[in-house]
Amino acid sequence: MSATTERQDATQYAPDQFLQDLRTAAAAIDAPVDETAVRTTLEVFDAEFRHCVVQMKATCQPDSGVYYRFFYKWERDLTALAQQRGLLPNEHSPINDLQQQVLEHFPGATRAGLDFDTSFGLAKVWTFTGGPTPLDALLELPAIPESVRRHRPFFDRHGLRHVFFVASDVQQNSMNVYFGLEEDCRSEAWLRQLGDETGGTPDNASLYEQMVSSLAVSAGVGTTFRWDDDAMGRWCLYGLNLPCEHPAPEVNLPSLPERLQRFQRAAPTLNALPQYNAAWSFGKGGFYTKLEKSYAKDADFFLTHEMGGNLTRPTAT
Repeated sequence: MSATTERQDATQYAPDQFLQDLRTAAAAIDAPVDETAVRTTLEVFDAEFRHCVVQMKATCQPDSGVYYRFFYKWERDLTALAQQRGLLPNEHSPINDLQQQVLEHFPGATRAGLDFDTSFGLAKVWTFTGGPTPLDALLELPAIPESVRRHRPFFDRHGLRHVFFVASDVQQNSMNVYFGLEEDCRSEAWLRQLGDETGGTPDNASLYEQMVSSLAVSAGVGTTFRWDDDAMGRWCLYGLNLPCEHPAPEVNLPSLPERLQRFQRAAPTLNALPQYNAAWSFGKGGFYTKLEKSYAKDADFFLTHEMGGNLTRPTAT
Protein backbone atom coordinates (compact mmCIF):
# COMPACT_ATOMS: atom_id res chain seq x y z
CA MET A 1 0.00 0.00 0.00
CA SER A 2 1.23 3.52 -0.74
CA ALA A 3 -0.84 5.71 1.61
CA THR A 4 -0.96 5.08 5.36
CA THR A 5 -2.20 8.49 6.53
CA GLU A 6 -4.91 10.47 4.81
CA ARG A 7 -3.65 13.83 3.61
CA GLN A 8 -5.85 16.87 4.22
CA ASP A 9 -6.23 19.75 1.78
CA ALA A 10 -5.44 23.19 3.17
CA THR A 11 -8.47 24.55 1.30
CA GLN A 12 -11.75 22.64 1.25
CA TYR A 13 -13.84 21.98 -1.83
CA ALA A 14 -16.29 24.79 -2.69
CA PRO A 15 -18.64 24.54 -5.70
CA ASP A 16 -18.13 28.09 -6.99
CA GLN A 17 -14.35 27.69 -6.90
CA PHE A 18 -14.56 24.28 -8.54
CA LEU A 19 -16.63 25.74 -11.37
CA GLN A 20 -14.00 28.42 -11.89
CA ASP A 21 -11.26 25.80 -11.78
CA LEU A 22 -13.05 23.74 -14.42
CA ARG A 23 -13.22 26.86 -16.59
CA THR A 24 -9.47 27.35 -16.10
CA ALA A 25 -8.67 23.76 -17.04
CA ALA A 26 -10.95 23.92 -20.08
CA ALA A 27 -9.45 27.20 -21.29
CA ALA A 28 -5.95 25.73 -21.09
CA ILE A 29 -6.79 23.00 -23.60
CA ASP A 30 -9.52 24.79 -25.61
CA ALA A 31 -12.17 22.42 -24.29
CA PRO A 32 -15.89 23.14 -24.61
CA VAL A 33 -17.93 24.03 -21.52
CA ASP A 34 -21.72 23.95 -21.14
CA GLU A 35 -21.91 26.00 -17.97
CA THR A 36 -25.60 25.28 -17.39
CA ALA A 37 -24.98 21.53 -17.53
CA VAL A 38 -21.96 21.80 -15.23
CA ARG A 39 -23.81 23.94 -12.68
CA THR A 40 -26.66 21.43 -12.62
CA THR A 41 -24.36 18.50 -11.85
CA LEU A 42 -22.59 20.42 -9.09
CA GLU A 43 -25.94 21.29 -7.54
CA VAL A 44 -27.53 17.83 -7.78
CA PHE A 45 -24.48 16.05 -6.37
CA ASP A 46 -23.28 18.78 -4.03
CA ALA A 47 -23.04 16.45 -1.02
CA GLU A 48 -20.92 13.95 -2.95
CA PHE A 49 -18.54 16.55 -4.37
CA ARG A 50 -18.01 17.96 -0.86
CA HIS A 51 -17.50 14.54 0.75
CA CYS A 52 -15.64 12.51 -1.88
CA VAL A 53 -12.35 12.41 -3.71
CA VAL A 54 -12.68 14.57 -6.85
CA GLN A 55 -10.62 14.30 -10.04
CA MET A 56 -10.31 16.10 -13.36
CA LYS A 57 -9.44 14.28 -16.59
CA ALA A 58 -8.59 15.23 -20.16
CA THR A 59 -7.66 13.40 -23.35
CA CYS A 60 -5.25 14.36 -26.09
CA GLN A 61 -8.11 14.40 -28.60
CA PRO A 62 -8.90 17.95 -29.76
CA ASP A 63 -12.27 19.48 -28.94
CA SER A 64 -13.05 16.96 -26.19
CA GLY A 65 -14.24 18.32 -22.85
CA VAL A 66 -12.69 18.31 -19.42
CA TYR A 67 -14.03 15.37 -17.47
CA TYR A 68 -14.59 15.49 -13.73
CA ARG A 69 -15.63 12.77 -11.31
CA PHE A 70 -16.02 11.78 -7.72
CA PHE A 71 -15.11 8.40 -6.21
CA TYR A 72 -17.87 6.84 -4.14
CA LYS A 73 -18.41 3.84 -1.84
CA TRP A 74 -21.54 4.56 0.14
CA GLU A 75 -25.26 3.76 0.12
CA ARG A 76 -27.04 6.68 -1.53
CA ASP A 77 -28.59 5.63 -4.85
CA LEU A 78 -26.87 8.01 -7.25
CA THR A 79 -28.74 6.66 -10.28
CA ALA A 80 -32.13 7.23 -8.67
CA LEU A 81 -31.12 10.77 -7.73
CA ALA A 82 -29.97 11.47 -11.28
CA GLN A 83 -33.24 10.12 -12.65
CA GLN A 84 -35.27 12.25 -10.24
CA ARG A 85 -33.47 15.35 -11.48
CA GLY A 86 -33.76 14.47 -15.17
CA LEU A 87 -30.07 13.65 -15.70
CA LEU A 88 -30.79 10.03 -16.62
CA PRO A 89 -33.89 8.49 -18.26
CA ASN A 90 -36.32 6.61 -16.03
CA GLU A 91 -37.24 3.79 -18.39
CA HIS A 92 -35.78 0.30 -18.23
CA SER A 93 -33.09 -0.44 -20.79
CA PRO A 94 -29.85 -2.45 -20.74
CA ILE A 95 -27.67 0.63 -20.25
CA ASN A 96 -29.85 1.83 -17.38
CA ASP A 97 -30.36 -1.57 -15.74
CA LEU A 98 -26.78 -2.84 -15.93
CA GLN A 99 -25.43 -1.11 -12.82
CA GLN A 100 -28.29 -2.29 -10.61
CA GLN A 101 -27.79 -5.85 -11.86
CA VAL A 102 -24.12 -5.70 -10.83
CA LEU A 103 -25.12 -4.45 -7.36
CA GLU A 104 -27.72 -7.20 -6.96
CA HIS A 105 -25.69 -10.14 -8.25
CA PHE A 106 -22.25 -9.63 -6.71
CA PRO A 107 -21.78 -9.71 -2.92
CA GLY A 108 -19.74 -6.73 -1.83
CA ALA A 109 -20.52 -4.70 -4.96
CA THR A 110 -20.83 -0.96 -4.31
CA ARG A 111 -21.54 2.19 -6.25
CA ALA A 112 -18.17 3.55 -7.35
CA GLY A 113 -18.88 7.07 -8.60
CA LEU A 114 -19.97 9.22 -11.50
CA ASP A 115 -18.15 10.83 -14.42
CA PHE A 116 -19.12 14.18 -15.92
CA ASP A 117 -18.07 16.10 -19.05
CA THR A 118 -17.94 19.90 -19.15
CA SER A 119 -19.54 19.81 -22.60
CA PHE A 120 -22.28 17.30 -21.72
CA GLY A 121 -23.07 16.82 -18.02
CA LEU A 122 -23.48 13.37 -16.42
CA ALA A 123 -21.62 10.96 -18.70
CA LYS A 124 -20.92 7.67 -16.90
CA VAL A 125 -22.10 5.60 -13.92
CA TRP A 126 -19.59 3.24 -12.27
CA THR A 127 -20.01 0.15 -10.07
CA PHE A 128 -17.31 -1.75 -8.17
CA THR A 129 -17.86 -5.52 -8.30
CA GLY A 130 -16.53 -5.92 -4.76
CA GLY A 131 -13.21 -7.41 -5.81
CA PRO A 132 -11.87 -9.74 -8.49
CA THR A 133 -14.99 -11.24 -10.09
CA PRO A 134 -14.74 -14.11 -12.59
CA LEU A 135 -15.67 -13.03 -16.09
CA ASP A 136 -18.21 -15.86 -16.42
CA ALA A 137 -20.25 -14.38 -13.57
CA LEU A 138 -20.47 -11.04 -15.36
CA LEU A 139 -21.53 -12.67 -18.63
CA GLU A 140 -24.60 -14.08 -16.88
CA LEU A 141 -26.11 -10.63 -16.34
CA PRO A 142 -29.07 -10.04 -18.68
CA ALA A 143 -28.04 -6.46 -19.50
CA ILE A 144 -24.52 -7.36 -20.70
CA PRO A 145 -24.19 -6.69 -24.45
CA GLU A 146 -23.96 -9.78 -26.62
CA SER A 147 -20.75 -8.33 -28.04
CA VAL A 148 -19.05 -8.86 -24.65
CA ARG A 149 -20.04 -12.53 -24.63
CA ARG A 150 -18.78 -12.97 -28.19
CA HIS A 151 -15.38 -11.64 -27.11
CA ARG A 152 -14.91 -14.37 -24.51
CA PRO A 153 -12.24 -16.13 -26.65
CA PHE A 154 -10.42 -12.80 -27.00
CA PHE A 155 -10.39 -12.32 -23.23
CA ASP A 156 -9.11 -15.87 -22.75
CA ARG A 157 -6.31 -15.40 -25.27
CA HIS A 158 -5.03 -12.33 -23.47
CA GLY A 159 -5.43 -13.41 -19.86
CA LEU A 160 -8.27 -11.03 -18.99
CA ARG A 161 -9.99 -13.09 -16.31
CA HIS A 162 -11.23 -10.98 -13.39
CA VAL A 163 -13.51 -7.94 -13.47
CA PHE A 164 -13.30 -5.11 -10.92
CA PHE A 165 -15.54 -2.37 -12.35
CA VAL A 166 -18.46 -2.07 -14.77
CA ALA A 167 -19.66 1.25 -16.18
CA SER A 168 -22.58 2.54 -18.23
CA ASP A 169 -21.57 5.42 -20.51
CA VAL A 170 -24.72 7.38 -21.33
CA GLN A 171 -22.76 9.97 -23.33
CA GLN A 172 -21.49 7.39 -25.83
CA ASN A 173 -24.35 4.85 -25.42
CA SER A 174 -21.77 2.21 -24.52
CA MET A 175 -20.50 0.27 -21.52
CA ASN A 176 -17.14 -0.64 -20.05
CA VAL A 177 -15.71 -3.77 -18.47
CA TYR A 178 -12.59 -3.15 -16.37
CA PHE A 179 -10.25 -6.07 -15.74
CA GLY A 180 -7.47 -6.31 -13.20
CA LEU A 181 -4.10 -6.88 -14.84
CA GLU A 182 -2.87 -10.38 -14.00
CA GLU A 183 0.79 -10.94 -13.16
CA ASP A 184 1.39 -12.95 -16.34
CA CYS A 185 0.13 -10.00 -18.43
CA ARG A 186 2.60 -7.45 -17.09
CA SER A 187 5.04 -7.51 -19.99
CA GLU A 188 5.90 -5.66 -23.17
CA ALA A 189 5.30 -8.86 -25.19
CA TRP A 190 1.76 -9.22 -23.83
CA LEU A 191 0.98 -5.58 -24.57
CA ARG A 192 2.29 -5.83 -28.12
CA GLN A 193 0.30 -9.02 -28.76
CA LEU A 194 -2.91 -7.40 -27.60
CA GLY A 195 -2.25 -4.29 -29.66
CA ASP A 196 -1.37 -6.30 -32.76
CA GLU A 197 -4.73 -8.08 -32.61
CA THR A 198 -6.87 -4.97 -32.16
CA GLY A 199 -4.92 -2.32 -34.06
CA GLY A 200 -4.85 1.33 -33.11
CA THR A 201 -1.31 1.08 -31.74
CA PRO A 202 1.25 3.84 -31.11
CA ASP A 203 3.58 4.89 -33.89
CA ASN A 204 6.51 5.00 -31.46
CA ALA A 205 7.42 1.40 -30.57
CA SER A 206 9.35 2.49 -27.46
CA LEU A 207 6.07 3.45 -25.81
CA TYR A 208 5.31 -0.22 -25.05
CA GLU A 209 8.23 -0.55 -22.65
CA GLN A 210 7.48 2.85 -21.14
CA MET A 211 3.82 2.01 -20.52
CA VAL A 212 4.67 -1.28 -18.83
CA SER A 213 7.35 0.34 -16.64
CA SER A 214 4.78 2.90 -15.49
CA LEU A 215 2.35 0.38 -14.02
CA ALA A 216 1.71 0.15 -10.30
CA VAL A 217 0.99 -3.23 -8.67
CA SER A 218 -2.70 -2.45 -9.15
CA ALA A 219 -3.21 -1.88 -12.86
CA GLY A 220 -6.05 -2.60 -15.21
CA VAL A 221 -7.46 -2.92 -18.69
CA GLY A 222 -10.72 -1.24 -19.63
CA THR A 223 -12.75 -2.43 -22.62
CA THR A 224 -15.59 -0.64 -24.41
CA PHE A 225 -18.64 -2.27 -26.00
CA ARG A 226 -22.03 -1.26 -27.39
CA TRP A 227 -25.35 -3.02 -27.56
CA ASP A 228 -25.73 -2.27 -31.29
CA ASP A 229 -22.26 -3.31 -32.48
CA ASP A 230 -20.47 -6.66 -32.35
CA ALA A 231 -17.02 -5.08 -32.32
CA MET A 232 -15.02 -3.95 -29.30
CA GLY A 233 -14.76 -0.19 -29.62
CA ARG A 234 -11.43 0.23 -27.84
CA TRP A 235 -9.41 -0.89 -24.86
CA CYS A 236 -7.24 1.05 -22.43
CA LEU A 237 -4.25 0.21 -20.26
CA TYR A 238 -4.44 2.07 -16.94
CA GLY A 239 -1.36 3.26 -15.09
CA LEU A 240 -2.10 4.53 -11.58
CA ASN A 241 -0.24 6.92 -9.30
CA LEU A 242 2.26 8.09 -11.91
CA PRO A 243 5.17 10.25 -10.68
CA CYS A 244 4.47 13.02 -13.18
CA GLU A 245 5.76 15.85 -11.01
CA HIS A 246 8.44 13.90 -9.13
CA PRO A 247 10.08 11.44 -11.56
CA ALA A 248 11.19 8.09 -10.17
CA PRO A 249 14.27 6.39 -11.63
CA GLU A 250 12.49 3.03 -11.99
CA VAL A 251 9.62 4.55 -14.01
CA ASN A 252 10.24 5.46 -17.64
CA LEU A 253 7.13 7.56 -18.20
CA PRO A 254 5.83 8.03 -21.75
CA SER A 255 5.88 11.66 -22.82
CA LEU A 256 2.51 13.36 -22.61
CA PRO A 257 0.96 14.77 -25.78
CA GLU A 258 1.07 18.55 -25.92
CA ARG A 259 -2.61 19.04 -25.01
CA LEU A 260 -2.14 16.94 -21.88
CA GLN A 261 1.03 18.78 -20.94
CA ARG A 262 -1.04 21.97 -20.90
CA PHE A 263 -3.72 20.24 -18.82
CA GLN A 264 -1.18 18.95 -16.31
CA ARG A 265 0.34 22.40 -15.85
CA ALA A 266 -2.86 24.45 -15.79
CA ALA A 267 -5.59 22.30 -14.20
CA PRO A 268 -6.02 23.62 -10.65
CA THR A 269 -5.95 21.31 -7.66
CA LEU A 270 -6.53 21.64 -3.93
CA ASN A 271 -4.00 18.87 -3.30
CA ALA A 272 -0.47 19.75 -2.24
CA LEU A 273 0.63 16.52 -3.98
CA PRO A 274 -1.92 15.67 -6.69
CA GLN A 275 -2.23 12.11 -7.88
CA TYR A 276 -1.89 11.37 -11.60
CA ASN A 277 -3.24 8.40 -13.53
CA ALA A 278 -2.89 7.74 -17.25
CA ALA A 279 -4.78 5.55 -19.68
CA TRP A 280 -3.44 4.58 -23.08
CA SER A 281 -6.24 3.75 -25.50
CA PHE A 282 -5.91 1.28 -28.39
CA GLY A 283 -8.34 0.01 -31.01
CA LYS A 284 -10.27 1.01 -34.09
CA GLY A 285 -10.48 4.65 -33.00
CA GLY A 286 -6.69 4.96 -33.02
CA PHE A 287 -4.16 5.35 -30.22
CA TYR A 288 -4.62 8.20 -27.76
CA THR A 289 -3.87 9.12 -24.16
CA LYS A 290 -5.93 10.27 -21.17
CA LEU A 291 -4.61 11.93 -18.02
CA GLU A 292 -6.34 12.19 -14.66
CA LYS A 293 -5.29 14.73 -12.01
CA SER A 294 -6.73 14.66 -8.51
CA TYR A 295 -8.47 17.83 -7.37
CA ALA A 296 -9.87 17.37 -3.86
CA LYS A 297 -9.13 14.97 -0.99
CA ASP A 298 -6.63 12.12 -0.95
CA ALA A 299 -7.06 9.81 -3.94
CA ASP A 300 -4.13 7.60 -2.88
CA PHE A 301 -5.67 6.97 0.53
CA PHE A 302 -9.12 6.24 -0.90
CA LEU A 303 -7.88 3.81 -3.54
CA THR A 304 -5.73 1.89 -1.06
CA HIS A 305 -7.81 1.91 2.13
CA GLU A 306 -11.33 1.99 0.71
CA MET A 307 -10.84 0.04 -2.54
CA GLY A 308 -8.00 -2.29 -1.60
CA GLY A 309 -5.59 -1.10 -4.30
CA ASN A 310 -1.82 -1.25 -4.18
CA LEU A 311 -0.28 1.83 -5.78
CA THR A 312 3.35 0.92 -5.15
CA ARG A 313 5.65 -0.25 -7.96
CA PRO A 314 6.29 -3.98 -8.46
CA THR A 315 9.53 -5.25 -6.94
CA ALA A 316 12.06 -6.23 -9.57
CA THR A 317 12.87 -9.94 -9.65
